[in-house]
Amino acid sequence: MNIDIHTHYVPTESLKAAAEIGKRRGLKLDKDEHGREVVNCDGHVILRQLKPEFSDLNMRMSLMDRQGIDMQVLSPASSYFFYRWEATASLEYAQWLNRRLADAVKVNPKRFVALGSVPMQDSAKAAAELEIIITNLGFRGVEISSNINGRYFDDSAFDPFWEAAQGLNALIFVHPNAVAGAERMKDYNLANLIGNPTDTSLAVAKCIFGGVLERFPRLKFLLAHAGGFLPYTWGRLDRGFKVANSANLKITKAPSDYLKLFYFDTITHSTVALEYLIANFSAAHVLLGSDYPYDMGDPEPVESLRSISRKSEELEQISSGNACRLLGIGV
Repeated sequence: MNIDIHTHYVPTESLKAAAEIGKRRGLKLDKDEHGREVVNCDGHVILRQLKPEFSDLNMRMSLMDRQGIDMQVLSPASSYFFYRWEATASLEYAQWLNRRLADAVKVNPKRFVALGSVPMQDSAKAAAELEIIITNLGFRGVEISSNINGRYFDDSAFDPFWEAAQGLNALIFVHPNAVAGAERMKDYNLANLIGNPTDTSLAVAKCIFGGVLERFPRLKFLLAHAGGFLPYTWGRLDRGFKVANSANLKITKAPSDYLKLFYFDTITHSTVALEYLIANFSAAHVLLGSDYPYDMGDPEPVESLRSISRKSEELEQISSGNACRLLGIGV
């Protein structure tokens, strides 16, 4: 099997639902100059109608067949996290979205599994919704942003959510959004090209140095875009740990020891980088991913994996074995 663990699904009514739930915040469903649906807030477009590939499951499955993908893991698009909303409204939208994701899986259970959405700005509400989607909807985990309104994972306010996620054995898929330094990366699409992996790296570094994995050692984090930059600069973190004042440290081991607990998708756009990732963190911690249907995704993830020189059993781990183990597929 080939299981693509990094794909995004946006149900057809997502804009309408966002406008309805967010109307108290001034959100309004409208159309742009080209007749495409948008959501406005105080005259500014905050959401746009996305291309059909995001919502058309038949189109999606047709491409999967051509790519040799047997199953996709559906997760929300990061523009639909809505962490800046009041938590009750954010929870209402997450509940709507989670049920649409569940519907997609129910119709096509052999082709799709889902990761849900939770209002991370309120750990108690996020933990409660996580338990619902796993125990009642059969989800395998959740997708969260690399930062929550500028707060990162070392903030102790998130501890109730980490405790719930660890207890439920949930996979936590970390995807960048609202990235740090975006105002300095407006040219050349750099907020995407550089900003996205930067914010993932920042999130993981804070998670490690903040002692999150000291307190919750069984958390399962999956990192988008091959983990950002940290897999390639972990030696610098270890050096910083070695020279730091021990009185200021919240961790007892070198950062690289914690980094080895994370999981990574294969989206490197470089055979050499993918080989390096596997060599450093083992085939047991790398999973096939495409970022479908974004244009910065890997259009041929299976071919990218086949292009590297690894043992057949390692390729099987990456293409499906790890996803089956982490997400309970086939159990």
